[in-house]
Amino acid sequence: MTHTHPSETTIPGESTYRSIVEHAIEGIFQTAPDGHYLLANPALAGIYGYASVEELRSGVKEIGRQLYVDPARRDEFIRLMNEKDAVWGFESPIYRKNGNIIWISENVRVIRGENGEVLYYEGTVEDISERKRAEEELRRAKTAAEEASRSKSQFLANMSHELRTPLNAIIGYSELLREEAEEMGEESFSGDLRKIEKAGKHLLELINGVLDIAKIEAGKMELHVENFDIADMLREVANTISPVIQKKGNQLIVDAPPTLGTMRTDLTKVRQSLFNLLGNAGKFTENGRVTLGASRKNLGDQEWIEFQVSDTGIGMTPEQAAKIFEPFTQADASTTRKYGGTGLGLTITREFCRLIGGEAKVTSKLGTGSTFIITLPAEFIPSASEENNGALTDFLQRVEPQTEEDLDQPLVLLIDDDLTIHDLVKRFLHKEGFRTLCSQNGVDGIELARTCNPSVIVLDVMMPTMDGWSVLSRLKGDPELSQIPVVMLTMVNDKAMGYTLGVDDYMLKPIERMDFVGVLKRFCDQSKPGTVLVVEDDQPSRELVRDMLERDKYTVVEARNGLEGLERLATIVPELILLDLMMPEMDGFEFAAEVRNNPLTSHIPIVVMTAKDITPEDRARLEGNVTRVLQKGAYSRDDLLSEIRSRIVKIGARAELVS
Repeated sequence: MTHTHPSETTIPGESTYRSIVEHAIEGIFQTAPDGHYLLANPALAGIYGYASVEELRSGVKEIGRQLYVDPARRDEFIRLMNEKDAVWGFESPIYRKNGNIIWISENVRVIRGENGEVLYYEGTVEDISERKRAEEELRRAKTAAEEASRSKSQFLANMSHELRTPLNAIIGYSELLREEAEEMGEESFSGDLRKIEKAGKHLLELINGVLDIAKIEAGKMELHVENFDIADMLREVANTISPVIQKKGNQLIVDAPPTLGTMRTDLTKVRQSLFNLLGNAGKFTENGRVTLGASRKNLGDQEWIEFQVSDTGIGMTPEQAAKIFEPFTQADASTTRKYGGTGLGLTITREFCRLIGGEAKVTSKLGTGSTFIITLPAEFIPSASEENNGALTDFLQRVEPQTEEDLDQPLVLLIDDDLTIHDLVKRFLHKEGFRTLCSQNGVDGIELARTCNPSVIVLDVMMPTMDGWSVLSRLKGDPELSQIPVVMLTMVNDKAMGYTLGVDDYMLKPIERMDFVGVLKRFCDQSKPGTVLVVEDDQPSRELVRDMLERDKYTVVEARNGLEGLERLATIVPELILLDLMMPEMDGFEFAAEVRNNPLTSHIPIVVMTAKDITPEDRARLEGNVTRVLQKGAYSRDDLLSEIRSRIVKIGARAELVS
């Protein structure tokens, strides 16, 4: 075998380079400064729609003027060439010989002589029409998907409005009629009306479940991360869910070591996920066992907590288990008929787990039972910074310090783990005529409530050892304490959970000082009824509100839309306005703006009652014009009356400050 010495390696000649140029799949060219071609290959001619290089040279005398669709694009090309002597990946639409438009990508550089003069330009051209077509199709598909998503969200918002409006009347009138039947001793009627009320509230829960799914899909579900003890959390969950499990003769077993330690994640999401799984297990099990287990595991360099909910119920086939987490899905049609429900609980559970970095799965055997497993990181690191309550601290710091308390003043018990909030709330409540007693944790707070009998309890949700939900459950479950009004003051926006567990009012941090004082005064004093203007186009809703308010001795003035509402305000000045948003002629948004712009009516509090699902855009329009938004169907008669009393008390308190 003969070996070639490196010095004897053949250097490619001109013919080799010419062959490369001639057979390249990209267009290759050299052009003189005046634009005519010095060199072009067949691929370039083909890209521009010419049969040969000769035809290209004769057909295109000045490439810039003849080929570029957009003259401004050509000017940009020249500018870049003058600045950098080269352009890479410059994309433009151009005309082919037959007038069709294609997209090209150019790589071009300037070749200069020894004195810096431009000798010629050389470069390559690639036809990227297919890529551009694919990008355009992708863009259109993305636009169509976004439009479909917007349409779905709008549909859900409209449906929620249309469904909540009649539900408001069903729930409200059944509540009123039930109270009347109980007062008259008609127990048979009372039981039937209670069933109607319960069914209406259940239907409302289903609607809210659909909206939760939509919120999760839209990425608008918020997270609130905190530290908590796992064993304590499991104990509270078990205590809360036990009545549901035992309803069908089942036994609830908690199988978890007391040394599980702590987690840092969204406590509410974890608890709700376990509630959903345990409720599901109790639903499909009869005279059996439901087991709640937990363990800590190390996977790689991260610690995980695994929760298991097992039952001895009806179980599922592999095919049924494979689709059980899909929305609106149950095992089969017979399951839905026999056990009811929408199949949203497990979907929400899985999505909650994914939101906090975990996953949910199931194993099951038909006729034997099921085991649901959720695996969550022991510490969740949120992508965004946690919220803070700086605004609350700012308004509290404006209050004078407390000196000596008067024992005749109403007593407020504050249960919050933040010592700064203790000091500040105590100082400003003293100025408003309250005594204040503070506790850093739920256990001590419950004992203080039992020994001191406060007029009202102010409770935070996010606390170590025992969260606010657990404290609220114990307070409302204790006959000695259940009648004490409880006001949630928290950053956790879960009013549905609060009202379900029996809270008397729910306020979100940060909050205005006078709002807070007004709510506390409402529970410590009985304000005199006043006049309320009800602006609502739906007659049943109007009549329902009138009945509710007149029973509590309020004077009610009605208006069917915003224009009639403004006419009523020309003759009366009510203490409060109850306002619907979706009305003909003049809607609630316009009406609220008109009321606020009129110096004679700008002071009147406006409480919105709507079945519309409030969007961020809606909130922006209402900002500064309304005092509170209530969701139709989501409040009881007592909720509405409490809200009205608090707003009227607030006006009285402000009047005292002014005087």
